[in-house]
Amino acid sequence: MTFRKIFILLLVIVLTAGCKSRQSDKGAVVPGSPSESKITGSFTISGAYALSSLVRMWTGDFMKTHPGIRIEVRVTGTGQGIADLVDKKVALGMISRPLTEEEKEAGIWVMPVARDGVALITNQKNPYTSRIMKQGLSPDEIQKVFTAEKPPRWGELLDTTGKENVVVYTRADESGAADMLAAFVFRKAADLKGNRVTGDDGMINSIRNNPFSLGFCNLSFAFSMPSGERAENIQIVPFDLDFDNLIGRIEMPFQNLEVAHRSIWLGIYPENLCRELTLGSLGKPTDPAVIEFLHYVLTNGQEIVKEAGLCELSNFYIRFARESLE
Repeated sequence: MTFRKIFILLLVIVLTAGCKSRQSDKGAVVPGSPSESKITGSFTISGAYALSSLVRMWTGDFMKTHPGIRIEVRVTGTGQGIADLVDKKVALGMISRPLTEEEKEAGIWVMPVARDGVALITNQKNPYTSRIMKQGLSPDEIQKVFTAEKPPRWGELLDTTGKENVVVYTRADESGAADMLAAFVFRKAADLKGNRVTGDDGMINSIRNNPFSLGFCNLSFAFSMPSGERAENIQIVPFDLDFDNLIGRIEMPFQNLEVAHRSIWLGIYPENLCRELTLGSLGKPTDPAVIEFLHYVLTNGQEIVKEAGLCELSNFYIRFARESLE
């Protein structure tokens, strides 16, 4: 075995263990962090739907032990969250995609807080479900569905006689999930066509209400919490990455959230549909209340990441994030 293969194997083991295990230093006191009893203030967080449930859980838990700090959370989508940062309307933005060069040049600073992916979904009662699960959809077929002026028929996608049109849903808000899916098929979010819905909840409800529907969501929303089982009437569509109209074992969608998380870290899920979820600010944070909250996110806050359906940071990411905050 070559040194390169050994290195990659060790890296995978470290990252996988970091996703499932509880870091031993999560509850540690961070040297130099402000004392809870002396900190007061208030600030606002806005942005990504992907992070909204977790951030609300974090802020509720944090404010119980920091009664002098008040935090407001607004769910607006990644793009609006970044715009709010640039306009100095909020202290932190919830961001679910990589920053553009323009956003970096504007001075946006980000800190990783969790990981997630983007899932292609249909209604489990879709009459073509068994064929969808057997064949999957290739990137070219996904591009056709979401960019064609007229939605294709299910028969065209699956090589059947089905005449029902695909009922396509996309996002109305500035969504990180839309950016990720569009990039996966070498397009921009503005190129995606379909019935526009706001947020992951709007997407899930729309897919549930139409058996011929096809859409996408942040991976965590395709599962029910706290059970971690697949959400009712939602089926994750497998990606036919090798274009052979046959889904192999490695391409099979995940039946529960634990397996999905493991697949993200092992690289089984398409890498360019997985990403870090981050909290960002305009420049490195200087407000003691904001800094104390971010320290909490990287310590005790990591204990509840899985409760929100997201994947925890590994020890490597925790160290990196702490160093960026110092």
